[in-house]
Amino acid sequence: MDELLSTTAVGWVLGRSPASIRRMIRGGEVEAVRIPAGFRVAKGEVMRLAREHIEREAGRKLDDDELERLIDDVITTNEGRVGA
Repeated sequence: MDELLSTTAVGWVLGRSPASIRRMIRGGEVEAVRIPAGFRVAKGEVMRLAREHIEREAGRKLDDDELERLIDDVITTNEGRVGA
């Protein structure tokens, strides 16, 4: 996983739209850095958000390695769809 992810990638991980992620950033729910092209979310923040999402939705706990692999898989799958 990259150290900084786009709002699109974070949206894929959380099952939300990029616009929804940007609203969450502006609302203080998600920590991000502002760049000229938009926002980027740090890996640690994405891990926190994904862990909360999975525990809430699936009632399942994952260790850091499993969680990172899952995030990578989600991003890779969606990048493949976008590029197809």
